[in-house]
Amino acid sequence: MNILHAITLAALLHHAPAAPAVTCHTGTVSYKFVGAPGATFTYAGAKYSIPASGWIELISDNGGKVYLAANGRTLPLDVWPIDAFGTRTVPVQPPATADNTTPTLNN
Repeated sequence: MNILHAITLAALLHHAPAAPAVTCHTGTVSYKFVGAPGATFTYAGAKYSIPASGWIELISDNGGKVYLAANGRTLPLDVWPIDAFGTRTVPVQPPATADNTTPTLNN
């Protein structure tokens, strides 16, 4: 009987370990760059080209809040809406054509 009391007492005195605390990431997890196949951009120092599928998804670089478009402009990333999974969809524009001609009117 003493063994049964000892087991019962040990079970009552034993504290279950605390459940781990869950921490949700509230920021951007990834960026989904969408555009015409072949359009290029630079993110976190690496140059990328949109594949035939029309999009490429990259894991967020903690310091990468901007990307470099093909036309050389630095554009912010956090202006695009974020979805429930922490992904921002960023449209990538193809580079402007090299046609620098100005149309003229012939009178």
